Amino acid sequence: MNKFNKGTIAILATILAAIIFGCVNLIGAQVFRSQRIDLTQQHLYSLSKGTQAMLGEIKEPLRFRFFMSSGLTKEAPQIAAFAARVRSMLDAYVAGANGRIVLEVIDPKAFSEDEDRAVGFGLSQFQAASGEQLFFGLAATNSTTGRATIPVFSPEREAFLEYDLTRLVSDLGRRGKAVIALLDGLGLAGNQQMGMPEQQVLAQMRQFFDVKPIGGDVDQFPEDTKVVMVVHPQTISARTQYTLDQWVMGGGSTLIFVDPNAENQMGPRGAPPPDASSDLADLFKAWGVGFDKKRIVGDPTFALQTERNVDGRPVAAPNLPWMALRKEAFDTNEVMLSQLSAMVFTSAGFFESTKESTKLRPLVFASPQAGSLETSITADRQGDPRRFLASLKKSEKPLVMAARLTGQLESAFAAGKPEGSQRAGDPIKASTSPPNVILVGDADMLMDRNWITTRNLLGQQFTQAFANNGDFVNNAIEQMVGGAALTDLRGRGVSWRPFELIQQMEASSDRVYRAKEQELTNQLKDVQQKLAQLPKAEGGASEALSAEQLKAIEGFRSQLLSIRAELRDVQFALRRDVDGLKSLLTLINVGMVPVTIGVLALLFALRRPRRPLPKTSA
Repeated sequence: MNKFNKGTIAILATILAAIIFGCVNLIGAQVFRSQRIDLTQQHLYSLSKGTQAMLGEIKEPLRFRFFMSSGLTKEAPQIAAFAARVRSMLDAYVAGANGRIVLEVIDPKAFSEDEDRAVGFGLSQFQAASGEQLFFGLAATNSTTGRATIPVFSPEREAFLEYDLTRLVSDLGRRGKAVIALLDGLGLAGNQQMGMPEQQVLAQMRQFFDVKPIGGDVDQFPEDTKVVMVVHPQTISARTQYTLDQWVMGGGSTLIFVDPNAENQMGPRGAPPPDASSDLADLFKAWGVGFDKKRIVGDPTFALQTERNVDGRPVAAPNLPWMALRKEAFDTNEVMLSQLSAMVFTSAGFFESTKESTKLRPLVFASPQAGSLETSITADRQGDPRRFLASLKKSEKPLVMAARLTGQLESAFAAGKPEGSQRAGDPIKASTSPPNVILVGDADMLMDRNWITTRNLLGQQFTQAFANNGDFVNNAIEQMVGGAALTDLRGRGVSWRPFELIQQMEASSDRVYRAKEQELTNQLKDVQQKLAQLPKAEGGASEALSAEQLKAIEGFRSQLLSIRAELRDVQFALRRDVDGLKSLLTLINVGMVPVTIGVLALLFALRRPRRPLPKTSA
């Protein structure tokens, strides 16, 4: 104590504190990388419960190779926050997998082996202004030959970042094509004898999935079935209904298409069927779903313009039951719908919840101007479409044509198995896990007529889609194959959060500035026109101006200088207020934490009891 004065001790203590602070941050950044507290409004850096459960069930090691060029944020600083979120989410997946996921962060330099690896994995590359090739993607592999990639992390899909990562993990854990059990009552497979080709929806499904048709009395779905797809179930037996009910009670993924009037259904010898409606009345009643096949949706907003021959004359009018649905009719927070632009529904029914324990999450819905029509009226293919508007019964709430079924479901067979059922085990009386069911009120939307057109070019037949019906079906199946983890994921917010107050200030001042600028421009044009109208003397020079004209021009010049000075004052005031607010926010964000810690340390020191100095004996 005698060798060092208090000032020297204070300096040494400050240096030592700075060294300790730096070491603690470096060690904590590595040791506690996976530990975080997410205080963002929409929990942007947290994993959903479904993803956490799926990560906990990974049975084989996975390797993530995150390719991110070091020059990415320099070339595009606006995506720095998004890039930081991607890295943070990858760390969260590694932490949640309990050692089953290994993350490798790679900066692929030009002409390096890492760049060759990125290209070999099929990652997208884009060119910077300097000519450098940049990468921002993920390549993942499992312990065998499985491989899945995200070619590029696009800011446009930031809301679905967790969905894309969870889907990638799900794909790596899958062996071969997923099995889809198809119960088809509409004829998606076609009929060669009647000249009906296989529908494109089924053809696309076969490309991505192992589709296995089923029929008759079904007591057990095919082995390894991931999704059961039921289309237009008109003659489904009690035994099959029981098998379907128990599948749903156990959380099995199910996609059901019913229809109050399947216009594409063919009866005997191609004639219209006596009854073109379908329903699962007993199952829906037990599950708490209302579906009235005697009424269909009519929507003036989305109605297609059609022409019919009425009393020998062509009549063109909006056909209310035929709807070209646009993005306004979709829940774009749902991943399966986020990229779709249009779907065509014809004579669609609508769903309602009939029990408090059952919830319907709308996926596709009619406009506020829509209502319902009697099926018997719309089923008349020769009827006048102009009468639909007068018969439209407006609805107090939006009509839901496709929905996700959630809540607690009760079995339709709580009393016991139906006669003849050979399904093993006792009946499940209530859902044992969250249901994974999607209901669609139109089976016709699966048929080519509703979304495919065929063209002949040089003797070859080409099909072209004019709607996204097929994309919807495949997106839904793909999501349901991933189980509850993918089904529960919806679009979240994005990491870019603008300063709304600053934007409002800038917009308000800009309106004032633009108004004055326009006023000045109009005045300038007016004077230029007046000057151009002055009489010209020989040689192009203006004739002598009167004293009044000279005074008017001088007055305008003074006014011009005055308005320009005022505009400069407006701009300066805007920048002054905006810069001041930004400085204040920066001070709060950057300086608040150390200041708070310093104040707490000072208070702790002041409250610390002083110990008396030890007395030395003389």
